[in-house]
Amino acid sequence: MSDNKQTPRNAGVRQNRNSVAVNERAAFDNLGLTKRNAEYMYRFNKALEKTKLTPERKAEAVQAMVDELLEGQKSGMTGKNTYGDIDARVKLVVEGPQKPDSLFGGRDYWPNMIYNALTFFMIFNLMFGLIYFFSPKMMNTSQPVGITAITVSALIAGFALPVMPRVFDPKIKHRYNGWLRTLLVVLVFVVWMVLFFSAQLLPPMINPVLQPKPSIALGLLSIAIMLWMRRHYNIRGGLLG
Repeated sequence: MSDNKQTPRNAGVRQNRNSVAVNERAAFDNLGLTKRNAEYMYRFNKALEKTKLTPERKAEAVQAMVDELLEGQKSGMTGKNTYGDIDARVKLVVEGPQKPDSLFGGRDYWPNMIYNALTFFMIFNLMFGLIYFFSPKMMNTSQPVGITAITVSALIAGFALPVMPRVFDPKIKHRYNGWLRTLLVVLVFVVWMVLFFSAQLLPPMINPVLQPKPSIALGLLSIAIMLWMRRHYNIRGGLLG
């Protein structure tokens, strides 16, 4: 008996929700928007309602977009082509436009610098640690790389790698032309190699070679820190992504 009573009540709730959705959708149709633009604005408005923006700011954002579409659709403008993906547009409205990146520093540079340095530090320590663990004789027959040389190499890589994609980024206003920027990349690579091999020439007291187990442990610790940074910072690209 109770099931029979519950069914029509739930059906009424669904019917009311559907009616509200239809009315909200029709509200954009009645503004003079094309069917495609009305659908876009309806979906955008629904997504914007889930944010913490004040009602006034939400209304201003919606009205500004409607006004722009009403004028632009005369020449074929659509919401999708103008504003892009719904989620991206909502993020832009909520957070505002992002400041353009600079070549050095800028948004999230230091977390990415540390992350990239840890990546190289992890790779070298795990690689040499595993090699020397399974082939201990290689520590005596080859020229093992010391921890100072590994650290220097990792720091330079961490500093340079976040910058490299920006050197040729067309969205950044560059002071120098493409040839000079290419020369800069080559120069950074040369400096990287010179400092690495210079650190490798340091005496064992300053540049000690770790035993396999401590080297592997440092590599695993680096992975743990990298995973933590992935959760707490905006890391662009890189390993473990």
